[in-house]
Amino acid sequence: MQPARSRVALVGSLVLAGALALGRPAFARSDKAFTYPREAAWPAAVRFLVVDEHLHVLDKDEGAGYALFELKDGGKTYRGALELVVASGDARGVRIVITIEDRPSWMELAMLARLEAKLRAELGPQSSTPRPPSAGTPPASKPTDGKAAPTAPAPPPPTDGAPPMSPTP
Repeated sequence: MQPARSRVALVGSLVLAGALALGRPAFARSDKAFTYPREAAWPAAVRFLVVDEHLHVLDKDEGAGYALFELKDGGKTYRGALELVVASGDARGVRIVITIEDRPSWMELAMLARLEAKLRAELGPQSSTPRPPSAGTPPASKPTDGKAAPTAPAPPPPTDGAPPMSPTP
């Protein structure tokens, strides 16, 4: 009878281990990069949480760039976080990370899309990042004698109320 007990114990422990492995909470994490300055994006993101999403903000720290909130969905309350991180290598841009515990990632992605629309409405379109000159473009010539390079004269301003014309032939 001893082997039957050990077999039952083994099967029971395997079932318990499988249930524990499947019963872990899901921690999705969604993020998006923006070219808005941190100083303008932070207050807009907090307003988005409180005013637009009607979420209860539990804690926020502008210096650290995070806000903890509660999301009520289907009679249950879920905890979430919004993080605002300065994008590496670009002092003008930020990365916004939204995490909602025990909720699918599509909810975070939808919230990021709504936040992007709010930022665009309040702060205007994102600035494009400056592109390095292409390989086929010659660098601007610098005079070696210390004198400024001659420039073409500016076209005269229009007098008939029409938009300015390009000096290109």
